[in-house]
Amino acid sequence: MNPVDQVYAALDQLGTGCVIARSSHSQNLRWANSALTTNGDTLTTSLTVIAMEPAEGGSRVAVCSGQVTGLRDAAQMAAECARAVDRAPITDSAELIEGGEPPDFAQQAEPIPSDETSAMQSLVATFLGAEGRQFGYAELDRTTTYMASTTGLGLRHVQAGVRLESSVRDDGGSTWWGANSLDVDAGAVTSLATQRLALQATREEQQPGRHRVILTPSAVADLLIYLAWSANGRDAVEGHNVFSRPGGTTRIGEVLTSRALDLYADPWDPTLTTSASVVVDANSSVESVFDNGLPLRRTDLISAGVLTALRASRPTAARFGLRPLYLADNLICEDHDGHGAADSLIARTEDAILINCLWYIREVDPQNLLLTGLTRDGVYRVRGGEVVAALPNFRFNVSVTDLLARIQDASTPADCLPREWADWFTRTRMPALLVDGFNLSSPSEAL
Repeated sequence: MNPVDQVYAALDQLGTGCVIARSSHSQNLRWANSALTTNGDTLTTSLTVIAMEPAEGGSRVAVCSGQVTGLRDAAQMAAECARAVDRAPITDSAELIEGGEPPDFAQQAEPIPSDETSAMQSLVATFLGAEGRQFGYAELDRTTTYMASTTGLGLRHVQAGVRLESSVRDDGGSTWWGANSLDVDAGAVTSLATQRLALQATREEQQPGRHRVILTPSAVADLLIYLAWSANGRDAVEGHNVFSRPGGTTRIGEVLTSRALDLYADPWDPTLTTSASVVVDANSSVESVFDNGLPLRRTDLISAGVLTALRASRPTAARFGLRPLYLADNLICEDHDGHGAADSLIARTEDAILINCLWYIREVDPQNLLLTGLTRDGVYRVRGGEVVAALPNFRFNVSVTDLLARIQDASTPADCLPREWADWFTRTRMPALLVDGFNLSSPSEAL
């Protein structure tokens, strides 16, 4: 059944509100010890119904969501939501976005093309045939999202996603690699893994402390994603995060780094394209269901090293004196002083510690955006522009905003997959960064 029919069946039950339907097709392959262990091919359709009712001081909002199998399920869910709105708490509100349907609104959901399936299978076969004990996960996802409102708004967007992760292990250690695209040279990936594993036969000791490190694009992505998630305008005004100033003001306009660095999201990016409209299933401190359908454009959190904006919905912005701001579902960092690929950055570095990826990241203190976590699957000594030996793994403690101020060199950005946050966020483009004073606080037994 076309999800559009379910959207309209639900919308007919609402006085004021909107309906979001998602039809997802996902395929995945998992392997361990150089043998395929599982594979999956899944189709799901989910529906979110949002009922709204004006109230003194704002609006009441009720949300119901779940998987549906037909028109009856959709109508029943919407009817229950419409009844529940009378009991919902009062929230801040705004006028719903108005608009019309695009020409392709009624088209069926798009499945994963067969050529992409074949490409994924071919890549996995190459990994399985390589040397060493191979482990990994590959996933394709294609989600068609439909959104319609009682104000005449209709939106349709097809989002494709790719997640590739490959690790190789031997008795001496392990290495990891990831990508958010099928445009991969699997031979080059396995060759680099072989080289890095061979290096782990040559090991050096390293004392904990503050060190000069090179973070790969993946490691940079994991840290800056958390910064973007934490760029909450309301929390900043209320004094709850690193972007706060005394007296109920924010750090917008403050220089965070002397580097010519931009951190932004752009729905029209040519390789990390995402929906160009806000799609929100429930209210939060940075998002509002009343903003569904709001157009998105390139939005800079940091521009030329200066904090330029914080995230806020229209209701939150009106209440706290902020500018309404949403981020598209990607994150891009460019250091305009950086140059060359990550290998070039290594080649021009006299002495540093190369950190391949980060794992088990947790927040320690939101007031200075202090994060802790572990290095994993490859820590190396860089000496004289070459990777010469393997080092132990460490627990790290680092303030992300402090890290920005300590950047000494950077590569050009490259599309990359974050290691820690790949379950939730895959569309990133980051540079490798040379950072001084990175706190490797204690040794870790993690591989």
